[in-house]
Amino acid sequence: MATLATLVTAWSLGVLLHWWPRLPAASRRRLGVATHAAGLAFLIAALRAEGPRESAMTSAVLLGTSYRTAIESAQASYSYYVLTAASLLLGFAALGFGEALASWLRAHSVLSCAAVAWLLTLVRFLLEKSAAPTLLAEAIGVTWMIPIAGAYLALTLPTGETGWRPLARRLVVYAFLVRGMIALASVLATLRGLGTHYDVSSLTVLSLGSTVYTFAPAGWRQLAWLTLLPQLVAWPVVTVLVGLLAGIATQRLLPGPHSGRRLPAPAATPATDGDA
Repeated sequence: MATLATLVTAWSLGVLLHWWPRLPAASRRRLGVATHAAGLAFLIAALRAEGPRESAMTSAVLLGTSYRTAIESAQASYSYYVLTAASLLLGFAALGFGEALASWLRAHSVLSCAAVAWLLTLVRFLLEKSAAPTLLAEAIGVTWMIPIAGAYLALTLPTGETGWRPLARRLVVYAFLVRGMIALASVLATLRGLGTHYDVSSLTVLSLGSTVYTFAPAGWRQLAWLTLLPQLVAWPVVTVLVGLLAGIATQRLLPGPHSGRRLPAPAATPATDGDA
């Protein structure tokens, strides 16, 4: 049940963030107002929260078994403050730079998808440092965004580009933009002992089948095997394969002009937009 709730939360958030630039101007404006309201609600919750909270962090190594890497402890209000800041920032961007930001993101689909993943990486790191509930922290994860990004990139292929090859090229770029950032975050978290699931310095013994590997904490061998190899080799392969499956399925499920062609941008309505 918890996994289903995590999946629904993550995909709902992912669809909103990825498709925001292509919503009509009025819908973008309403979503920005709703995001501001959510930020205020999180602020009220933060002011009412009391006492400390602990949360365990786990990491999956090479797509295998999950290992506990850290236990974070913080005041219960801190995670609400993180959500307040993220909501108000998104709402301000939507209302203050609406049409200009949306136009730029529509013109740079791969960077738009990567920016969503970068934002989620930062928010998840801050949530984990504030000992947010596991369900919430796991829902703010880039792995859940892979099929969403695949579908979005498939529907925004430049005019005249069809088939799986151009989609695969875009997914390769997306995969390394996202996983490169996560690899950098993991290296810094491990070297500096920052905690969260990005920090693997506490994982000094790893069992793969009948073979047991030992690592020095924050050593380069540990970083190579537990951070760089998964993030720069295994996860890019998974990202491209899953993204392709999701993208091709989306093209086939959506008939007509969207199938394998550019998803049309919303019509410009400067007189009623209200964006700066």
